[in-house]
Amino acid sequence: MARVGFRRLLVVVKQTPYEMYSQLKAQGKAPLALRWERLKNRYMIHRECVANVQNILEQHSVRYSVVGREELDRQHISGADLVLAVGGDGTVLSASHFLDDSTPLLGINSDPGKEEDKQVIKKADERRSFGALCMCSADNMHEILPRVLHREVEPSYRTRIQTVIRSTFTETKLPPALNDILVAHPIPAAVSRFRLGFLNGSGLEEMEHFSFNVWSSGIWFSTATGSSAVMRAAGGEVMEPLSRELQYMVREHLVEEGMDHLRDESHGMVSEGSRVRIRWNSQFGNIYVDGAHAVHKLQLGDEIELNAGSPLWLFCSDKQRF
Repeated sequence: MARVGFRRLLVVVKQTPYEMYSQLKAQGKAPLALRWERLKNRYMIHRECVANVQNILEQHSVRYSVVGREELDRQHISGADLVLAVGGDGTVLSASHFLDDSTPLLGINSDPGKEEDKQVIKKADERRSFGALCMCSADNMHEILPRVLHREVEPSYRTRIQTVIRSTFTETKLPPALNDILVAHPIPAAVSRFRLGFLNGSGLEEMEHFSFNVWSSGIWFSTATGSSAVMRAAGGEVMEPLSRELQYMVREHLVEEGMDHLRDESHGMVSEGSRVRIRWNSQFGNIYVDGAHAVHKLQLGDEIELNAGSPLWLFCSDKQRF
């Protein structure tokens, strides 16, 4: 990518819990146990960061527009040569679903955790976003953001998961996943039944080199970027961030007696250029793209195909590059 300054930016801003619960409160639907003072404090910290981002952009004479994460649509992306996601990892993931490889993305953690917070044993869950996908935060963006605007640093290539679902009469292409895909029954206690196959080639040369039936709690797929998140928590491997492979893991694989060799197939890598095909054999199912914000329903007989595709240019810290 040529080193020219960015001219038109889109700033995507998260909706804080305080804003969301305030709307519910007006409808008489807010939970009673909410700690309003804490929520408002977090909201004010976030809004201060958003205001500071706008000040930096104006100081550098950059044209920009602002849209809430909940209202974001492809029409907002049109014409933007850089997208800033101000919030946390969830905001970065939501924004990434609308981007192709022509528009880079920069995440700014608007409410980062403090070092002193790690030493405090809290009675309530006070965790903030990890900001693992954010290059900078409210604490250091005054130094980093101008460098990004003037192209003194370059974004990093990140593989994503492209997923297509084929039903009897339709074909649906899901948003590309930067972190992970979960395919599972919508009821966590129910068994997910599917046939898992691995494909090489395309068209007339397409070949399924291995497949088997699975009874389990579903299956995870992750990119290298997402391998340090839920895949690691599930017992998977942390991958080299620039790897173009995908990783998969069958959740709680129910293996029949005499079929123990299939346990070795419960976890592995999908090489670049290969594809995975799933034939969904349960009555109901869901595909979750980068968490629960993008969900597609499945029904018996649907075919799901996944591969590494639709890469993203993501600005990363030095820690995230290796």
